[in-house]
Amino acid sequence: MVMIRNLSRSLGRSAIAKTLLSPSNSRPSSSSSSAHSAIPLLAPLAGQRLRNNSAAFEPEFRDTTTSTTRCLHSNASLGGGGGLPSSMRAAVFREPNKPLTFEEFHIPRPKSGELLIKTKACGVCHSDLHVMKGELPFASPCVVGHEITGEVVEHGPATDTKTIARLPIGSRVVGAFIMPCGNCSYCSKGHDDLCEDFFAYNRAKGTLYDGETRLFLRSSGEPVYMYSMGGLAEYCVVPANGLTILPESLPYIESAVLGCAVFTAYGTMANAAQVKPGDSVAVIGIGGVGSSCLQIARAFGASDIIAVDVQDEKVQKAKIFGATHAVNAAKEDAVGKIMVHIKALFCYFLLHMMQ
Repeated sequence: MVMIRNLSRSLGRSAIAKTLLSPSNSRPSSSSSSAHSAIPLLAPLAGQRLRNNSAAFEPEFRDTTTSTTRCLHSNASLGGGGGLPSSMRAAVFREPNKPLTFEEFHIPRPKSGELLIKTKACGVCHSDLHVMKGELPFASPCVVGHEITGEVVEHGPATDTKTIARLPIGSRVVGAFIMPCGNCSYCSKGHDDLCEDFFAYNRAKGTLYDGETRLFLRSSGEPVYMYSMGGLAEYCVVPANGLTILPESLPYIESAVLGCAVFTAYGTMANAAQVKPGDSVAVIGIGGVGSSCLQIARAFGASDIIAVDVQDEKVQKAKIFGATHAVNAAKEDAVGKIMVHIKALFCYFLLHMMQ
């Protein structure tokens, strides 16, 4: 029997902290001794994912500031509270299929329950590229980028003491692309991925949950919208519920994809497919999410992990990410090959868009 299941809900913030970012990272199970840690396998993922995406669309940047450097971190003079600079730079999207432009902004100010993050790394997701190519309607001008790691540098006024204790100044953090409000009916039931405020305000209007952006151009005061937190910037404001601690053992750059591709894959494996030790798993489409699925299936103890794609490069690299078998569906009978390798009664086909 073959069971087909679609990609489902993403992983909530508490599960990220307890499972993905746990040093042991083994899924609780009576036979968990066969599970492997996924953490050492995460390092190759970021570079692989960026190469996959940039092959379809190469982002361009035009620097409109007076600085002669193209490095995102500038040497702006200090002028904000607590030693913060008075301005920052960010990459701004204005028109489809046109270069992003580096522009100067006032330092964004967090409000209650929000944190100001000094961005250390930001991935480029295919969702960002859809916005930049005009394939996904979104308010403009805006700052894209929703796969961030960084350092906490400021708490918004009246932020509760529990949040401050959980995410103190100087903390290394990773952000989630869905930034749950923590208060709506879905969040209260643990369905953070369906957060009403996130979709009503951020995805629909490009703002945070008071209906306002935190980004304003330094020259004119013009508001600029935020795709998630607007991570392609030196600093960004993130609701506290969209952040968790990044362990010292994990590097900033490779860990940026944890809050998007990796936790989507984890939600698929843990919640939709409910993969257990000894299961057989087929992952179709080895992009950012697919390559993460391979790693997490291995961590959960799956015995046969079959990767399917139509690009030779992805098929060849699938075993680096944990696949026991790899099939090029453009050249081989994928279903036949999968059936040959199945040893268990069920095989979960985890469908993901080819990237």
